[in-house]
Amino acid sequence: MKKITLLLLFVLATNVYSQNTSEERANEITNEMSEVLSLNADEKAKVYEIQLKRFYEVASIRSTYAKDLETKKAELKNVYNKLYKKLKGNLGKEKMKDWRIYKQK
Repeated sequence: MKKITLLLLFVLATNVYSQNTSEERANEITNEMSEVLSLNADEKAKVYEIQLKRFYEVASIRSTYAKDLETKKAELKNVYNKLYKKLKGNLGKEKMKDWRIYKQK
């Protein structure tokens, strides 16, 4: 019984930690993009939601396909392609171009 309780506690703690990490990472990227691209409040909120959803999807893919590396790689590539399209749709072509230039430096 103690083993089951400890296992359950470990799983819950890991899940909470990963959620906090995802939120923190999404916030960091959003703040960086906001500073570099001079985003308004609405754009910043949209970028945060897009980034947060991405981090949750990536975490889910990594745990689901942990042993299937090829599928995991394909699914992660799909997430990153969708990320670019969503950001471009919300920020526009010019801001995404500026972001790409900034990231290349």
